[in-house]
Order: sequence, then structure tokens, then C-alpha cells
Amino acid sequence: MLASAVLCAGCQSASAAAHYPESIDACKLPGADTRDRLAPGTVEVPPDSVKTADAKVVPQDRSTEGNELTGCKRLFARDLGGGKPNMQDYRVVTIAVVRFTDSDTANAASQATQLMTDALGDHSGVRLATGVGDEAGFSEQWAAVRSGNVVLGIAIADGGTEAALIRPAALDDVQAVVTEMTGTLQRDYRG
Repeated sequence: MLASAVLCAGCQSASAAAHYPESIDACKLPGADTRDRLAPGTVEVPPDSVKTADAKVVPQDRSTEGNELTGCKRLFARDLGGGKPNMQDYRVVTIAVVRFTDSDTANAASQATQLMTDALGDHSGVRLATGVGDEAGFSEQWAAVRSGNVVLGIAIADGGTEAALIRPAALDDVQAVVTEMTGTLQRDYRG
């Protein structure tokens, strides 16, 4: 219950004003420096190079009646030097965008707020931030931001035999990447 109260305290009064009427391409949201911030010391490789488990980015992160899900998976392998990837050690960055499609913009924003509350409600030790979308929460392994009728989530997971050799993404870097993605969302997709 406390997390819900904190989230509401972080809401901006203009939240109903932001509305995204069109589909959102989750792969177009991250900036060019995503690898340097979230997966330093790695080389980006095709996402199907290694069989990885699907990451659940936010609760109910699947398309259903009344919402639309777009996702993007980026795979980074440990750099052995000179850009040669070690496919045994990797980091998966999964992005999910849940856009609520109700024609009533206030109702769509309310549904997004509920999903955002569900996404953060059970997490302790999460940095809640203002000035990033309408609501935002960040940790080293995941982040979630709501802007109007959209919830944007990102999850970071390591795998392989010596994946611990990939330097962890700092919380500030996770927040910077998601803040940039939110800016792209607002600039390119807002109705």
C-alpha cells in the first residue's frame, strides 16, 4: 500500500494530457549509447544468436483486448577484445511498451496507472523518480515509466558461464537510458 501512495505522490497533474494514439516501435526508443550504458565491455550480436529465456518486463506484458504490446530484445556478448564476442557470456536487454488503446483517454491513462502500480507495488529498494514521464521506478536490473496511456518497461538479465565478468549497469545509467527512451516516446509518438 505504501508504494501505491508514493506513486500517486509522484504523479503529474498533466498526466491525462499525454496520449499515444498509434503503435509504438519499442526498438526505435533506445539511443545509440544504450550498449555503453547498459552493457559496457560487450559487443551487440543478433538477438537470436543465443537461446535465452523470455524476460517478463512488467506484469501482464502481453497484448490483450484493450492494450497493445510491442517489444524489443537486444543481446550483448562479452567482448574478448577487438570486437570479438564471447557467445558464452551475454546480457539481454528486453524492452516492452504496453499502450492502452481505450478511446477514452482518461480511462486509458487510468489503466496505465494501474499497471504501473502493479509493476512497482511489490518492489522494495526501487528509486522512484519525478520528471520522467508521469511516474517512474528504477533499479539496476529493471525500470518502468508511465506516460499517459503507455507503460514502458526495461529488464536487464545476464546469462552464460562467466557473465559476471560483464560490468553491471549502474542505476544512474539505467535511469539515463529510460529517460532518453521516454523523451523519444514523447517526441515521436505523442498525439
